[in-house]
Amino acid sequence: MVSILLKKQVRTLLEQHGSDSAAFETEQILKWATGLDRLTLTPDSEIDGEKAKKAINAAKRRIKGEPLQYILGEWDFFGLTFRVGEGVLIPRPETELLVEKVLKEIKKDGTVIDLCSGSGCIPIAISKKSGASCYGIEISEKALEYFKENIELNKVRDNVTPLLGDVLAPSESLLDSLPEKCDIITANPPYLTAEDMRELQREVRHEPETALFGGTDGLDFYRVIFGKWKKRLAEKGEFIVETGDKQAETVRELMEKEGFSCEIIKDYNKIGRLVFGRLAG
Repeated sequence: MVSILLKKQVRTLLEQHGSDSAAFETEQILKWATGLDRLTLTPDSEIDGEKAKKAINAAKRRIKGEPLQYILGEWDFFGLTFRVGEGVLIPRPETELLVEKVLKEIKKDGTVIDLCSGSGCIPIAISKKSGASCYGIEISEKALEYFKENIELNKVRDNVTPLLGDVLAPSESLLDSLPEKCDIITANPPYLTAEDMRELQREVRHEPETALFGGTDGLDFYRVIFGKWKKRLAEKGEFIVETGDKQAETVRELMEKEGFSCEIIKDYNKIGRLVFGRLAG
């Protein structure tokens, strides 16, 4: 099939089913299916039957609500590529703000513990860009496999340690696998409310509920992690967490009750997205 016809067929499928980013998704699907990017895929390029079929099938999966990222099997975050698929949360652009803040604070020989790591995008990006030693904790075995794969993909095996465990009730074996003290603790925990879960877009419904749902008001993890984990911080250590819309002020209050001096950091849409706290003392 000639590429211009294939492109039109894929884009038409997406547009007919209401995609508001059909042009972008068409480019991504064609690049993935053919192995050619938009610079080398000319309108007259001949695409063999199997690759054309692969592109059409991908479009059909997409219009059924499967996330584009899962179809492609990977997604970019902070200039790095991460493997993703069913069972792991897809990295979001807003989480890059958390990494940016850590990179401003961390020293090259610093140590970071990341809670609720999922694909490992936070500790891997931090380590890759700073050289810091990072430990990531994830409760899902399936997500942890992606985490391990992403460590190899991004060549940070020497600096990033993936650990299976529950950050709300850490086992002794988990704690024994961590450094006694670290400079920064990060977390992008589940923070969607019960109402949020009822109103999820169908694409997001494909992602694991355990990585999304934070209890009735979305704050279950924040009520626990500051008190539970602050003892792992060095003197004047820092805790940096991502929060959902309209949660930052409450999360700041929860962190301050545990002895942190805090500030709220807004994202590019002027929404309070991060709460940054430093242990007083």
